[in-house]
Amino acid sequence: MTAPFRLYGAELSPYSVKVRSYLQYKGLDFEWRARTNATQEEFQRYAKLPLIPVLVDADENALQDSTPIIEKLETQYTDQSIVPEEASLAFLSALIEDYADEWLNKAMFHYRWSYPEDQESAAKRISDMIFDGAEKPEGIEEQVRTRMISRLYHVGSSPETAPLIEGSFTRLLGLLDTLFGKRPYLFGGRPSLADFGLAGQLQQLNSDPTPGTLLRTQAPNVVKWLERMEKPKAEGAFASFADVKDDIAELLRAEIAGAYLLWMDANGRAVANDASGVSVDIAGTTFVQKPQRYAAKAFNELRRKRSLVDDEALGALLTETGVDALLAAASRSDDETGADDDGDDDSDEGDEE
Repeated sequence: MTAPFRLYGAELSPYSVKVRSYLQYKGLDFEWRARTNATQEEFQRYAKLPLIPVLVDADENALQDSTPIIEKLETQYTDQSIVPEEASLAFLSALIEDYADEWLNKAMFHYRWSYPEDQESAAKRISDMIFDGAEKPEGIEEQVRTRMISRLYHVGSSPETAPLIEGSFTRLLGLLDTLFGKRPYLFGGRPSLADFGLAGQLQQLNSDPTPGTLLRTQAPNVVKWLERMEKPKAEGAFASFADVKDDIAELLRAEIAGAYLLWMDANGRAVANDASGVSVDIAGTTFVQKPQRYAAKAFNELRRKRSLVDDEALGALLTETGVDALLAAASRSDDETGADDDGDDDSDEGDEE
């Protein structure tokens, strides 16, 4: 019997394993279809953009982009919801998930394609996946390696920004290790959207030599959580906002407001002005990269979601940590930012193609 869903993805794509983990958590029957030379033709029948993952249902309807895929399924399959009942926690979950997609992805891409051992490992695994047991052309691994290294600028990775990216990653590990020492998932006894977003990126980092060593030596609780996220299951209810707000405050202050939202705001302005590059000071480092229209659209969506939550306790937390100051500007429309998904934006920059 054919499974109700087919998920086209790749083991080295953080967004693919993010959706796969979600499908497993929800108990939805699906067929994993690795994007290889053998499956490329069928993948192209469904993909609006040449990016993974793509989810195809029993009626041949295709969904693309990991966050909309999960949000759409969540409206259809309401058992074991990944959305906390408290609107304040639901917003924090959406905020941290986007942080993972748009900022933590920079660390994933940086480590994978900046260090020789990591480059060699990833290039071999990617080429092995593409040819799936067939004979590989001579020099293909070096071709993959050269192409992906050339894309480091797209995520802002350079010798100048390396200390910032790596410092952000190691700081996140320390914060998450403390959190996961207290509860099985970020917000209590069951995974949220934030857990799936973080796990997608961190599973990739854990699979690469350099960041994987850092994870295993510095963040054992994060590694145990990643093992749970391979096949997550509800172990209890969500905690209350009051129970988690103090634990999450430093993550919001240091990483969300201190790095990610600074970049998101600068990127949104660059896209709105049709600038050729983004340049923003983050912790004393000038961070430069190519503007990303998809991220500008995501920033507008975050601002919209924030405007829907009228909660005094959330407002106090986001003001104290500096988050609301960066979300406070009036939401820009998609037309103003140019974030129209017209096919030339690398929305899932870390996907290996």
